[in-house]
Parts: sequence; C-alpha cells; structure tokens
Amino acid sequence: MTMSEPTISWDDILEVGQGGPGCGQLFINGKQPKGAFRYLPPALYHDGHVYASTFVPGGFVVAEIDPGTLVRRAVTERLPYARLAAIEGEEIVYYDHFEGDSVSRVAVSRPKPLMARLFRRR
Repeated sequence: MTMSEPTISWDDILEVGQGGPGCGQLFINGKQPKGAFRYLPPALYHDGHVYASTFVPGGFVVAEIDPGTLVRRAVTERLPYARLAAIEGEEIVYYDHFEGDSVSRVAVSRPKPLMARLFRRR
C-alpha cells in the first residue's frame, strides 16, 4: 500500500514579533499535529513524513511529523531562523536568515528501530 501525499493547509498566520515572519496553525489532512505549536510556512512532504519549521521560544526547530499519527519529532536543535526551502536527497535545505537567501542544510535522520540499536551494541 502506498501513501499519497497529504493535504497541507494553514490557518491563523500571525507575525512573530514586530516585522517578523508569519507563523500559523498547520493542518495535515484537516488535522493539527499534536502539541500547541505554531509553524512557519511552507511545510514539505518527503518519504512519508511532513517536515515543518516549528516556532519555539528563542527561535525555530525543524520537526518531522507523521501524517498518520500526527506525532511531531524534532530534527534539529533550536535555530535562530529556519524557513524550509527544499529536501534534496537526505538533507533538508532551509533559509537561515529572515531576510536574504543564505541557506543551511541538516540531514534527515530517523531513530533506528530498537532491535537494530540493541544488536549494534554487541
């Protein structure tokens, strides 16, 4: 069974601070991810997951969201700014400044299954 790309929509986008970026409520297939977070558009779909920049106190965290369970997992530590640009190969490309076109990259990494971690310890 293949999963089709989810429908991503936004609501209630508000400016963060005076003259800052607009962050809002993210909806995946009409439902919000778990937790009371605001997200910076756009969100990107890749390999069965939605990636979105989450507004947190003091900056942004890039998160991976499972469209089926709507569970959010942080992919990065807190960053000063992160507006997603693209996913190239296994890297998330994001703009790292509010104004300008400077970009950074972070690897898309998922936790290994429990059994794989246990066998690796031997």
